[in-house]
Amino acid sequence: MTAIDTARLHLRPFTLDDIPAYAAIRGNPAVMHFFPPTGETPAQAATRLVEHFIGHWRDPGYGPWAAVEKSSGRFLGHLGLRFLPEFGETEILYMLDNAVWGRGYATEGALAARDFAFDVLGLGRVMAIARPENRASTRVMEKIGMAYERMADFRGHALAYYAMERPAR
Repeated sequence: MTAIDTARLHLRPFTLDDIPAYAAIRGNPAVMHFFPPTGETPAQAATRLVEHFIGHWRDPGYGPWAAVEKSSGRFLGHLGLRFLPEFGETEILYMLDNAVWGRGYATEGALAARDFAFDVLGLGRVMAIARPENRASTRVMEKIGMAYERMADFRGHALAYYAMERPAR
């Protein structure tokens, strides 16, 4: 499992110790506004997802990172990569505490995930999905070089599908 650092973020694989802080973020209505309800409590969702994220590092060998602010050591949420079998592609995903929205952390972490996907993993393409009205999220996708391709159904939700190919070097 690989941890990486950006200018302001320490991105590391999740541990079970992250569940309480992640549950607190998932319990924030502002953060969850654009995410469909799961019928779980924030603690149940956080436990399920952290276990899923940890498992992703075993297979396929990469996954979402716990995002930690370097200057404070504060847990901010998740950033990174996950393989989505529904699309047969690797997604760049991010969800951060709304207390740090507007500071560029999502873009900074998404750029790191993109570069990790292309330069370390050797992937040829990455994608991302979001509710089309979540302009902050789709703007991050555009800032890292992704382009809108289509609307896509994902688990019963119509989402904006963005993607990009590995740049020629």
